Amino acid sequence: YHLGTAAFGSLIIAVVKTIRAALTYVQKKAAKSKLRVAVVILSVLKCLLWCVEKCLKFINKQAYIQTAIFGYSFCKASRMGFFLILRNVLRISAVSVVSQIVLFIGKIFITVASAVGGYYYLEIHFGDELNYLMVPTLLVGIVAYAVSEMFNEVFGMAISTILQCFVADEELFDADERFSPASLAGTIDSTQQKYKKKKQVGVSA
Repeated sequence: YHLGTAAFGSLIIAVVKTIRAALTYVQKKAAKSKLRVAVVILSVLKCLLWCVEKCLKFINKQAYIQTAIFGYSFCKASRMGFFLILRNVLRISAVSVVSQIVLFIGKIFITVASAVGGYYYLEIHFGDELNYLMVPTLLVGIVAYAVSEMFNEVFGMAISTILQCFVADEELFDADERFSPASLAGTIDSTQQKYKKKKQVGVSA
Protein backbone atom coordinates (compact mmCIF):
# COMPACT_ATOMS: atom_id res chain seq x y z
CA TYR A 1 0.00 0.00 0.00
CA HIS A 2 2.92 2.41 0.51
CA LEU A 3 3.38 3.68 -3.05
CA GLY A 4 -0.35 3.86 -3.74
CA THR A 5 -1.00 5.69 -0.46
CA ALA A 6 1.67 8.29 -1.23
CA ALA A 7 0.34 8.77 -4.77
CA PHE A 8 -3.31 8.99 -3.69
CA GLY A 9 -2.58 11.48 -0.90
CA SER A 10 -0.56 13.67 -3.29
CA LEU A 11 -3.34 13.45 -5.88
CA ILE A 12 -5.94 14.77 -3.43
CA ILE A 13 -3.75 17.76 -2.52
CA ALA A 14 -3.01 18.40 -6.21
CA VAL A 15 -6.73 18.42 -7.04
CA VAL A 16 -7.46 20.98 -4.31
CA LYS A 17 -4.53 23.16 -5.43
CA THR A 18 -5.77 22.99 -9.03
CA ILE A 19 -9.24 24.11 -7.99
CA ARG A 20 -7.73 26.98 -5.99
CA ALA A 21 -5.65 28.03 -9.01
CA ALA A 22 -8.74 27.96 -11.22
CA LEU A 23 -10.66 30.08 -8.71
CA THR A 24 -7.78 32.57 -8.60
CA TYR A 25 -7.87 32.87 -12.38
CA VAL A 26 -11.65 33.38 -12.40
CA GLN A 27 -11.35 35.90 -9.56
CA LYS A 28 -8.88 38.00 -11.57
CA LYS A 29 -11.22 37.94 -14.55
CA ALA A 30 -14.13 38.97 -12.32
CA ALA A 31 -12.07 41.78 -10.81
CA LYS A 32 -11.25 43.13 -14.27
CA SER A 33 -14.96 43.00 -15.14
CA LYS A 34 -15.75 44.83 -11.84
CA LEU A 35 -18.06 42.08 -10.60
CA ARG A 36 -17.66 42.76 -6.88
CA VAL A 37 -20.16 40.16 -5.68
CA ALA A 38 -18.43 37.44 -7.70
CA VAL A 39 -15.03 38.53 -6.37
CA VAL A 40 -16.27 38.30 -2.76
CA ILE A 41 -17.84 34.88 -3.33
CA LEU A 42 -14.68 33.58 -5.00
CA SER A 43 -12.55 34.94 -2.14
CA VAL A 44 -14.69 33.07 0.38
CA LEU A 45 -14.42 29.88 -1.69
CA LYS A 46 -10.64 30.25 -1.88
CA CYS A 47 -10.47 30.69 1.89
CA LEU A 48 -12.58 27.56 2.41
CA LEU A 49 -10.41 25.59 -0.01
CA TRP A 50 -7.29 26.80 1.83
CA CYS A 51 -8.75 25.42 5.07
CA VAL A 52 -9.67 22.16 3.34
CA GLU A 53 -6.13 21.88 1.95
CA LYS A 54 -4.58 22.37 5.41
CA CYS A 55 -6.90 19.71 6.88
CA LEU A 56 -6.12 17.30 4.06
CA LYS A 57 -2.37 17.81 4.54
CA PHE A 58 -2.76 17.03 8.23
CA ILE A 59 -4.83 13.91 7.48
CA ASN A 60 -2.33 12.85 4.80
CA LYS A 61 0.50 13.08 7.30
CA GLN A 62 -1.32 10.87 9.79
CA ALA A 63 -2.28 8.44 7.02
CA TYR A 64 1.34 8.10 5.90
CA ILE A 65 2.41 7.39 9.47
CA GLN A 66 -0.32 4.78 9.96
CA THR A 67 0.64 3.14 6.67
CA ALA A 68 4.30 3.04 7.71
CA ILE A 69 3.38 1.45 11.06
CA PHE A 70 0.60 -0.96 10.13
CA GLY A 71 0.61 -1.11 6.32
CA TYR A 72 -2.98 0.13 5.96
CA SER A 73 -4.43 1.50 2.73
CA PHE A 74 -4.91 5.27 2.46
CA CYS A 75 -8.57 5.47 3.48
CA LYS A 76 -8.21 3.10 6.42
CA ALA A 77 -4.97 4.76 7.49
CA SER A 78 -6.63 8.20 7.40
CA ARG A 79 -9.53 6.96 9.49
CA MET A 80 -7.35 5.15 12.01
CA GLY A 81 -4.94 8.06 12.34
CA PHE A 82 -7.73 10.59 12.78
CA PHE A 83 -9.49 8.64 15.52
CA LEU A 84 -6.18 7.82 17.22
CA ILE A 85 -5.46 11.54 17.50
CA LEU A 86 -9.05 12.25 18.55
CA ARG A 87 -8.76 9.78 21.44
CA ASN A 88 -5.48 11.37 22.59
CA VAL A 89 -6.05 14.97 21.55
CA LEU A 90 -4.59 16.65 24.66
CA ARG A 91 -1.41 14.60 24.71
CA ILE A 92 -0.75 14.93 21.00
CA SER A 93 -1.60 18.65 21.01
CA ALA A 94 0.83 19.30 23.86
CA VAL A 95 3.73 17.48 22.21
CA SER A 96 2.92 19.01 18.81
CA VAL A 97 2.96 22.56 20.18
CA VAL A 98 6.26 22.01 22.00
CA SER A 99 7.83 20.33 18.97
CA GLN A 100 6.73 23.16 16.66
CA ILE A 101 8.30 25.73 18.98
CA VAL A 102 11.55 23.75 19.18
CA LEU A 103 11.67 23.27 15.41
CA PHE A 104 11.01 26.99 14.82
CA ILE A 105 13.81 27.98 17.22
CA GLY A 106 16.12 25.49 15.50
CA LYS A 107 15.23 26.91 12.09
CA ILE A 108 15.96 30.48 13.19
CA PHE A 109 19.20 29.43 14.92
CA ILE A 110 20.50 27.56 11.86
CA THR A 111 19.66 30.46 9.53
CA VAL A 112 21.21 33.16 11.72
CA ALA A 113 24.29 31.08 12.61
CA SER A 114 24.91 30.21 8.95
CA ALA A 115 24.48 33.82 7.84
CA VAL A 116 26.81 35.16 10.55
CA GLY A 117 29.37 32.42 9.91
CA GLY A 118 29.19 33.03 6.16
CA TYR A 119 29.66 36.77 6.65
CA TYR A 120 32.82 36.37 8.74
CA TYR A 121 34.18 33.69 6.42
CA LEU A 122 33.72 35.95 3.40
CA GLU A 123 35.21 38.90 5.26
CA ILE A 124 38.32 36.95 6.28
CA HIS A 125 38.98 35.14 2.99
CA PHE A 126 37.45 37.43 0.36
CA GLY A 127 37.25 40.80 2.11
CA ASP A 128 39.69 42.42 -0.33
CA GLU A 129 37.93 41.03 -3.40
CA LEU A 130 34.31 41.82 -2.49
CA ASN A 131 33.01 45.36 -2.16
CA TYR A 132 29.71 44.46 -0.52
CA LEU A 133 29.25 41.43 1.71
CA MET A 134 25.54 41.73 2.47
CA VAL A 135 24.31 40.22 -0.81
CA PRO A 136 26.30 36.95 -0.52
CA THR A 137 25.47 36.84 3.19
CA LEU A 138 21.78 37.16 2.32
CA LEU A 139 22.12 34.33 -0.20
CA VAL A 140 23.80 32.16 2.45
CA GLY A 141 20.92 32.92 4.83
CA ILE A 142 18.31 32.01 2.21
CA VAL A 143 20.02 28.71 1.39
CA ALA A 144 20.45 27.93 5.10
CA TYR A 145 16.76 28.62 5.72
CA ALA A 146 15.72 26.34 2.85
CA VAL A 147 17.97 23.52 4.09
CA SER A 148 16.79 23.93 7.70
CA GLU A 149 13.18 23.87 6.49
CA MET A 150 13.71 20.53 4.76
CA PHE A 151 15.56 18.97 7.70
CA ASN A 152 13.00 20.27 10.20
CA GLU A 153 10.23 18.76 8.10
CA VAL A 154 11.94 15.38 8.42
CA PHE A 155 12.40 15.85 12.17
CA GLY A 156 8.77 16.93 12.54
CA MET A 157 7.59 13.79 10.74
CA ALA A 158 9.85 11.70 12.99
CA ILE A 159 8.37 13.32 16.11
CA SER A 160 4.81 12.67 14.91
CA THR A 161 5.68 9.08 14.02
CA ILE A 162 7.26 8.37 17.41
CA LEU A 163 4.26 9.94 19.15
CA GLN A 164 1.77 7.83 17.20
CA CYS A 165 3.84 4.70 17.85
CA PHE A 166 3.83 5.51 21.55
CA VAL A 167 0.07 6.08 21.68
CA ALA A 168 -0.63 2.95 19.62
CA ASP A 169 1.68 0.97 21.89
CA GLU A 170 -0.32 2.12 24.92
CA GLU A 171 -3.63 1.15 23.32
CA LEU A 172 -2.52 -2.23 21.96
CA PHE A 173 -0.55 -3.64 24.89
CA ASP A 174 -0.74 -3.85 28.65
CA ALA A 175 1.67 -1.89 30.83
CA ASP A 176 4.10 -4.79 31.29
CA GLU A 177 4.12 -5.69 27.57
CA ARG A 178 4.75 -2.28 26.01
CA PHE A 179 7.76 -1.54 23.85
CA SER A 180 8.09 2.18 24.68
CA PRO A 181 10.50 3.04 27.53
CA ALA A 182 9.17 4.48 30.76
CA SER A 183 11.27 7.62 30.29
CA LEU A 184 9.37 8.47 27.08
CA ALA A 185 6.03 8.00 28.84
CA GLY A 186 7.17 10.28 31.67
CA THR A 187 8.34 12.98 29.26
CA ILE A 188 5.09 12.95 27.27
CA ASP A 189 2.93 12.96 30.40
CA SER A 190 4.88 15.86 31.94
CA THR A 191 4.58 17.82 28.68
CA GLN A 192 0.83 17.20 28.67
CA GLN A 193 0.47 18.40 32.27
CA LYS A 194 2.45 21.59 31.59
CA TYR A 195 0.39 22.30 28.46
CA LYS A 196 -2.84 21.69 30.35
CA LYS A 197 -1.83 24.03 33.19
CA LYS A 198 -0.75 26.73 30.73
CA LYS A 199 -4.05 26.40 28.90
CA GLN A 200 -6.01 26.70 32.16
CA VAL A 201 -4.04 29.80 33.16
CA GLY A 202 -4.74 31.36 29.78
CA VAL A 203 -8.48 30.65 30.08
CA SER A 204 -8.70 32.02 33.63
CA ALA A 205 -6.78 35.15 32.61
